[in-house]
Amino acid sequence: MTGQWQILGLVGFSLSAFAAVDDGSVTLSERGDEVILENSKVEVTIDKRQSTITSMRLGRHELVGGKPIYYSMGGGRSYRQPGGAAFRIVEESSEVAHVAFLQKWKPGTPQAVDIEVHYALTPDESGVYTYGILSHPADYPDSGVGEWRMVWGMPKKNDREWLMEKIRVDELRAWEMPSPVDLEKAKPTGIKEIIQILRGPRAGTFDCKYDFNLEYHTVGCWGHASDKNRVGAWVVLGSHEFFNDGPTKQDLSSASGIIHIHFGRNHYGGSGTQLKQGEAWRKIYGPYLLYGNEGGNADQLWDDARNKAAAERAKWPYAWVKDAELYPPADARGSVSGRLVLRDALHPNLTAAGAWVGLAQPEPGGNWQNESNHYQYWTKAGSDGSFSIPHVRPGDYTFSAFVDGVVEEFEIRGAKVQAGENQTGTLEWEVPHLGRKLAWEIGVPNRRADEFRGGDDYFHGYVWSSFSEKWKNPLVYTIGKSRPDTDWNFAQGAYLKGDECQRWPWEVRFQLDEVPKEGTARLVFAWASTDAARMEVAMNGQRIARFYPKVSGGNALLREGIHAKYGYDLIDFPVEHLKRGTNRLELVQARTNGAACHVMYDYVALELP
Repeated sequence: MTGQWQILGLVGFSLSAFAAVDDGSVTLSERGDEVILENSKVEVTIDKRQSTITSMRLGRHELVGGKPIYYSMGGGRSYRQPGGAAFRIVEESSEVAHVAFLQKWKPGTPQAVDIEVHYALTPDESGVYTYGILSHPADYPDSGVGEWRMVWGMPKKNDREWLMEKIRVDELRAWEMPSPVDLEKAKPTGIKEIIQILRGPRAGTFDCKYDFNLEYHTVGCWGHASDKNRVGAWVVLGSHEFFNDGPTKQDLSSASGIIHIHFGRNHYGGSGTQLKQGEAWRKIYGPYLLYGNEGGNADQLWDDARNKAAAERAKWPYAWVKDAELYPPADARGSVSGRLVLRDALHPNLTAAGAWVGLAQPEPGGNWQNESNHYQYWTKAGSDGSFSIPHVRPGDYTFSAFVDGVVEEFEIRGAKVQAGENQTGTLEWEVPHLGRKLAWEIGVPNRRADEFRGGDDYFHGYVWSSFSEKWKNPLVYTIGKSRPDTDWNFAQGAYLKGDECQRWPWEVRFQLDEVPKEGTARLVFAWASTDAARMEVAMNGQRIARFYPKVSGGNALLREGIHAKYGYDLIDFPVEHLKRGTNRLELVQARTNGAACHVMYDYVALELP
């Protein structure tokens, strides 16, 4: 029956004639509505009617909680899971046991796409691979896909304890989590996703899934682990090519009792996949590994999972995925190599070292930050600006690069990639500036607000409610005396007096020994995030700008992020507004509709002619 779709309910009992599991192979067996994949490390049970994993046993440990591992998309009335799907065995050999489930779109329902879910087990692997495929045949109507994810519920050891009591996301989010009882006894808040923990190791804090929002490109895994039970469960990535909106995009990861992976990364201003009638489209999301490990403490298991991610990257693309059109093998892909040389007259020591360099396929006039329909390929440049982007599908791309220290980005449209090696040679990036002199700057343009005060502790519910307790109104920052990490908050939002949101002006004071006699000065505002914001800018008491930031949305402050979508605005004004001696720049985020209204500065600078 390999390769043939089976309509569930008509499938009889069958058992594969494999050798014993301990011989280094894999087995696949069917028991009614279940299919079991097994090797020497794990046993995975899949519900054929729901396309879900109901059990993954690693030694004596069950790694699936009370609810199965499942795929879903949308929410509310548009919520959908790929249950009632047709089942087929993709491959059944000593090298892989691979099954798939196909749910066709039902006309009249949201998300006019077919969903196909795959699970595959290879020999001696301590986990199961999985991936999803979305398909939009040309005769399907216009449609869109936003929230599209996989969810893995964590198991309990008993009613009072998690099997894995610690979370591991990154160096800032690695602690012991509230127990099931702690969560049960927690106090609800005015935001349904946020609860206040009253007991246990996190007593006195808030708990929320957004605490653990994560830039997926910065890590290769996330999950939970235990010092007590010496076992861990992880999502492990071999590639990020199937995620949308580029390497700075973040979304949910692990949280209390759960692991998420969001393919559409719709939170924090995700672009969403947009499909038109007449457009035949398919995309594969993955494969990635649901990994279990045991035998060490939580940090040792985390290190092992990170090492596993590196090993998976080295194996990408996987040879066992046999769909050359959708997932080309290694010899049908290309690599793009070259060197990026950066010149910035106002920052002569700045280089392209560590720059993000990537290939994407945005719409004409678009940008990789808002591209979900296709694949993206990114890497970091070396210390000399050299780069090599591996495993690229042949096609036409926009080549982009950005680096800490530069507000704008480098771009070449119409870059053609063929299978095999593709050399760009040396690419020269001349950073443009209106001014010829930098009067001052605050922060470093890196598309985050993490260098400012609170930028290493932003991931807590209601963090904005303490701004009026920690800061004076107005906030005053003096160039040459104040410091970004102590005297500039990571977000400028509403200043709370009781329940009332008030304006919170920020003032930048600076000295000028001389002022050009004529010409145009420029204020550079790079935004880590803005949402429902209107800026009013005055120099020495005279308004020079009133504007809405060009890039907005994502609700990053309430959703406990340190950025959303990046953007910048350049405000040019006559030098007559400046004077010798002390100058005062006033920045007001003027909308006070609610706590969500805010800006997060990435960088502010004054350029002079």
